Amino acid sequence: MCISSMTKTLTDKNALSRKIYINNNTAIGSTSDTFLRSINNNTYVIFFYGELYNKEEIKEDLSKKYEFINESDAELVLLSYIEYNENALNIFNGIYSFVILNTDKDKLFFARDRLGVKPLYFSKVQDFVFSTEIKAMFKHPNVIAKIGKEEICEIFGLGPAHTLGKTFFKDIYEILPGHYATYENSVFEEFKYWDLETRNINDNIDEEIAKVKELVIDSLKREVKTDKKICSMLSGGIDSSILTYLAHNEIKDLNTFSIDFEDNNVNFKGSFYQPTKDSDYITIMLEHFKTNHTNLYFNTSEILSNLKEAMLARDMPGMADVDSSILIFLKKIKEIGFDIALSGECSDEIFGGYPWYYKEHLTHSINFPFSRAISARTNIVNNAIVSKEFLQNYIQEAYNKTCSNIVYNSHDLKENMFRKTCYNTIKWFMNTLIERTDRMCVFSGLDVRIPYADYRIFEYVYNIPYKHKLGLVNGNEIPIEKYILRKAFENELPKEIINRKKSPFPKTYDPLYTSALENLIKELINNSTSPLLEIINIKYLYEMLETKGDNLKENWFGQLMTYPQTLAYLLQINMWLEEYNVLLEV
Repeated sequence: MCISSMTKTLTDKNALSRKIYINNNTAIGSTSDTFLRSINNNTYVIFFYGELYNKEEIKEDLSKKYEFINESDAELVLLSYIEYNENALNIFNGIYSFVILNTDKDKLFFARDRLGVKPLYFSKVQDFVFSTEIKAMFKHPNVIAKIGKEEICEIFGLGPAHTLGKTFFKDIYEILPGHYATYENSVFEEFKYWDLETRNINDNIDEEIAKVKELVIDSLKREVKTDKKICSMLSGGIDSSILTYLAHNEIKDLNTFSIDFEDNNVNFKGSFYQPTKDSDYITIMLEHFKTNHTNLYFNTSEILSNLKEAMLARDMPGMADVDSSILIFLKKIKEIGFDIALSGECSDEIFGGYPWYYKEHLTHSINFPFSRAISARTNIVNNAIVSKEFLQNYIQEAYNKTCSNIVYNSHDLKENMFRKTCYNTIKWFMNTLIERTDRMCVFSGLDVRIPYADYRIFEYVYNIPYKHKLGLVNGNEIPIEKYILRKAFENELPKEIINRKKSPFPKTYDPLYTSALENLIKELINNSTSPLLEIINIKYLYEMLETKGDNLKENWFGQLMTYPQTLAYLLQINMWLEEYNVLLEV
């Protein structure tokens, strides 16, 4: 048994990865921080990736019994595990994934944070392989990039989301959020230590508003305690504006950054999903808080050229230009000299910020309300490989299985429908977003912190009655997105910000971008070596091009993946199949 020296992997241009070999290569892992400690005749090694936000409390507890070597997050997690075993997971507040090796017992212990912000992948091939990045796993000769019928269903039926615990690669899995696992004597077992639970909180709405405010402020304060250079991403929406206001109180001369696209002032078209431009509301925020602000502009060429990089960062096709624009954004912030950026992600999912939380035809959906393009998803696949019926059943079973984990405590149909929507949105939609953000962070070198992704916020707000979340109180019958959060900070922010309707992450409306994607898809179709052609229904794709997406009746995914993003997603799938030399096994 030995631990190797640090070894370069494929993670990115500058990354170093640790490898561990147990019993003739029975395990290989790569993470970001390693720490070794011998206690009570046992030697432990931890491979840790992430951040703890309650270090002081953990230190105070452990200092009664242990002496610290460096007081790193890795050491604190390892000592907590030595002291409390798996029960240590109930102590941590943070975003993390880690693996602990007990070298004397040949035992591996894996864990992932409650919401799954940080990833941890594994494969049970001839050897047991684990990593925080999929690409590093292909360093092992027995880990092969391949897909079968189920993976095709994941990519086209559910993608860019994927079933928790699975990936787009056959035989490569992930430790589930809120789970830990053990590998001992060639036996792998996984256990749940946390999930969203239904409970009665018995607070009135004023108490709920006060508690939410307290939790958000505390989470932000914990996450900005750092010596590193930190900034805030400001869109002018309620989520990022609250964080910017709070960070402005904690950080002297706070820097803020926003994103926009060249010619969007001309090309922008308001819609139900994206009703307003960010720029007007950013101006209002800057008038009130006078941060050091930088607006970063991107063009169509940059977005297109980064589609492949975004796919490589994620190791899977993703949200197309939404991913690539975020990657560019993070890279530019890093180049300017910042180490950490605050993000308003994960607020909409728990506070009720999406249309599918209050539009009845969406809340009463018998399938994922953010992924309703079932016709397009089933028609785009080559039915000789995967039949429509098989794919439809796969989608439905994924939805039904997720819903089976929900516990209801109300006889109110609307309350239960809202809870179902919320649970599915967190487990599927939010997971896709935070996975994207983490992968783009690694690739760009910029750390993004997400104060709303505090498990305490999720545990509490999950159980606030839907009428309170949507402001259906005091005679009001018109839903108000994220009412509780808006009320919590209504006296601190400009009214225009408090009352602004949700507008998601900005995207380009440049018709030249759509035209460029169409040309790239045509080139793909005309290239007989394109691996995508074996999997898709080319006739249906032609129809999509000819009708400019009219046969795509619903958005492919969420609010942003419309016709051009669907084309870009297909391009990313082809890039992925080529770049990873993915084998088709059906």
